[in-house]
Amino acid sequence: MRNRVLTFLSVVLLVSCINDKDYDFSEVTLSPEIAFPLAFGDLALANMITRKDSAYIRSYPDGLLYFSYSQTLGATSIHDLFPIPDNTSTTSFNLPAGTLPASSTDTSFGTINGQIDLNLNPQKLTEILLKAGTLNHTLGLSINTSPPNLPLQAVVTMTDVVHKSTLQPLTFSTLNGSGSKQLKDYVIKMINNQFNITVDLIIKPHPTTFIAPGTNANVRLNFAGMDFGYIKGFLGDQTTPIPAQSMEVSVFNSTLKGVSVSLVQPVVKLRVVNDNGVSCELNFTSLQARKTGGTLPFQISPSNPVTLGAPSTMGTSATTDILVNNQDAILNFAPQQLEYGGSVRINKGLISANNFVMDTSKLRISLSAEIPIHGRVSGISMSDTLKIDLTGLNGSNVISSSLRISGRNEMPLDAYVQIYLTDENYQVKDSIFAPNQRYIVTASSVSPSGELLAPGVSEFK
Repeated sequence: MRNRVLTFLSVVLLVSCINDKDYDFSEVTLSPEIAFPLAFGDLALANMITRKDSAYIRSYPDGLLYFSYSQTLGATSIHDLFPIPDNTSTTSFNLPAGTLPASSTDTSFGTINGQIDLNLNPQKLTEILLKAGTLNHTLGLSINTSPPNLPLQAVVTMTDVVHKSTLQPLTFSTLNGSGSKQLKDYVIKMINNQFNITVDLIIKPHPTTFIAPGTNANVRLNFAGMDFGYIKGFLGDQTTPIPAQSMEVSVFNSTLKGVSVSLVQPVVKLRVVNDNGVSCELNFTSLQARKTGGTLPFQISPSNPVTLGAPSTMGTSATTDILVNNQDAILNFAPQQLEYGGSVRINKGLISANNFVMDTSKLRISLSAEIPIHGRVSGISMSDTLKIDLTGLNGSNVISSSLRISGRNEMPLDAYVQIYLTDENYQVKDSIFAPNQRYIVTASSVSPSGELLAPGVSEFK
């Protein structure tokens, strides 16, 4: 619909006599009839639309105007379903009791091969890229030697933990005491949350030393503050809530507030974009249109709960379009908000799968509505203020007057018209037309596509 215009012209017909103070005649009787333009103005489609709503106006290729609302209602992350707990493990070497002869060279004492278990449940991970984490390590004796502090070195090798860029395994050594190693950018390869570790114990050059029975050299490793860039493996059958959210449809709370509407081909679209490489089921506990005094539920296909598509490779997304079967009813309901809430369940009923989740992965639920200015509306109110200047009548006596209204309407809307007379402070003093008036302005005629064929023209006294 173009920005059509409703135009009014008011003319006052005045019958007057000449003021005898103006002329020196013995007797003259004149009754001129004068057409005096009283007011002129127009109301356009733009006058119907508030400034706020005008930001949502769009145009189809054929020129039809519509209100467009679009919002990503939910950007839900399932990242918090998979915290990596701190983990502590200890590798112990039993030192032989007795006297240890002095040595001026390093002596390899032994090697222990073991596993670190991250103790995750229900997930069974095969790979993690760490974006944060610290490995704290401590090497010490359970019983001190004589002389004290037998010098020891532990060499720790994790062939399943490699740097993402260099592909070099994580290897470090620690002497008596403690230290730490940053784990950022390391990839851990696992089988069911477990990965391998090798610890070599070396006795450094030392004097003759007495070792008491039950003395152990303990290598303590503590993984702390771990967070992932991505994880792979089976992530378990789990559910996470989606907070309730809503999209405001402002036109029904301002421009079209309180009016009766019947729209032609309105559109409501619901779309879910899934970045997570995991089977997801979206269960709406609330999906409805809302306005003061009532709600109207969405009817959707596929029906609730909705199985979502999942990407097959990291860094890609899968899109699921959900049809709103009652979109006409939803927007003819003139809702002030469209709202939803629910939950997402992953790996429903599964005990194994090849999943992946990145720290940036989201589940984005977007909702859009197109409200064409094409249909039927009633109850719309528009107004304008016009100044009337009657100073040109000074010096004449008006005996009688009549009001002629001429209107040209390019909008397909019949209209009642009322003209209020106000003072300079816009306080209403009187009105022109009776409350039970007929339509003063008739609608324009339009084609089936809504194009103007002929304006509605009205003229009467």
